[in-house]
Amino acid sequence: MKTIYLIRHGETQANREGVFRGRGEVPLSAAGLQQAGELRAWFSNLKIERILSSPLKRAAETAAVCFPGRAIELQELVNNLDLGSWAGRKKKEIARQEPILWGRWLEEPEKMSFPGGESLVAMKARTRHFSRLLANAGESCIAVVSHRSVLKALLAEVLGLKEKWFWKFHLDNASVTVLLHDAVRGFVLAKLNGTEHLSEYVFEWD
Repeated sequence: MKTIYLIRHGETQANREGVFRGRGEVPLSAAGLQQAGELRAWFSNLKIERILSSPLKRAAETAAVCFPGRAIELQELVNNLDLGSWAGRKKKEIARQEPILWGRWLEEPEKMSFPGGESLVAMKARTRHFSRLLANAGESCIAVVSHRSVLKALLAEVLGLKEKWFWKFHLDNASVTVLLHDAVRGFVLAKLNGTEHLSEYVFEWD
């Protein structure tokens, strides 16, 4: 049996301020660095054989703090959702200026294609390829550090959810979600959004 730990990167100031990040480079905040340290303590007794991370700094930095001295594979398949012109903008501003698209984001994000960016259909297709990589990996204990939207898409993909999947999962910054995998059962969700190791985190709803 294979165990896969899905880690959402630590907090950034943009999380606190309600700003969409997308593929913009936003560093971890002081709180995010602390969360990465708390992740390190949580993982200290686990024998992680392989570590994969989104190439964005906030994810790679979380991985580096969590797993000090370890080789980290930067994997484009788990790069964040490309939000195009929404990246770097406050959610309240978008809701006011683009109410139709904002309504779609809240009601049927699976049909979203962000202006100048990526569709959720395309992102979910990326996670399909990544799930095959995980299934075929020779290691039995793997950690993946990525982003909220990507991890939601990956969960929907491995659990076979076809429609209305985006808002079915809630993942906090620096949370740990656990998948199990074997050739007979496929992927099994063993733990969702574990935050017991964190002393503080921001609840991000939208």
